[in-house]
Amino acid sequence: MLKPSCYDVSALTHNSMTRIPLRLATLLLLAFFTAGCGYKHTAMATPPPPPPESILGSDDVQRSLFKGDQAVISDQDIARILGTEISLAGRHRLAILNLGSSNYWSDELAEVEARNSENLLHALKTSPQLSDALFLPSLLVPEKRTVPYLREAAARIQADLLFVYNARIETFRRDRVFKSDQVHAQCLAESVLLDVRTGIVVSTAKATENISMQKNPSDLNFNETVARAESEARGKAIVQLANAVVQRLSQTGN
Repeated sequence: MLKPSCYDVSALTHNSMTRIPLRLATLLLLAFFTAGCGYKHTAMATPPPPPPESILGSDDVQRSLFKGDQAVISDQDIARILGTEISLAGRHRLAILNLGSSNYWSDELAEVEARNSENLLHALKTSPQLSDALFLPSLLVPEKRTVPYLREAAARIQADLLFVYNARIETFRRDRVFKSDQVHAQCLAESVLLDVRTGIVVSTAKATENISMQKNPSDLNFNETVARAESEARGKAIVQLANAVVQRLSQTGN
């Protein structure tokens, strides 16, 4: 027997009231609405929003967040560079390049600069990890002093390490109030130790040297005194850089 739907209410009410008392018909009608037409609405639960993506916990931490970076270097190259371990064990041939330039005022200044170069070589050659250390010949110094060109120049003399440094006078002043014809110079020197095979910088160093110098009677003028003070400060600063390279190599050797 088919159960009447809620749309048959008028027909059911008319037939029932002709055969049963009104009170009973009302009860049946209420029961019919409750059981026959009533239905339970079951709303589907809304899924919770996805948790915000954590940069530290996502795969994007292995990729650049800036699309323009790909035009310079790919994410794969960055990952390979960061995952490469550089071993400095063994003996190495070191090429040296000075990025600065010097203007000699006299033969004495030229001798000071030559002595600075000798002191630099002597400091580097104290390292047992270096089989040889030599200045990169000027004929091989590239016009564009970028890392790829510098690597090529060092490779041509079979140097697997390249020591590049630059020294400049940061501050300079003359004090003629307390002492006449005295110069105070400060030299700031920086260096990079480059692994020629991979192009990776294995160490950097920075040195600061202050010097005060009095004008000598042999100086042609005070400008020569200034130049001599700068050369002396530069020589001491680059020796500090050389000692930093020796210390870096000794840590690997141990």
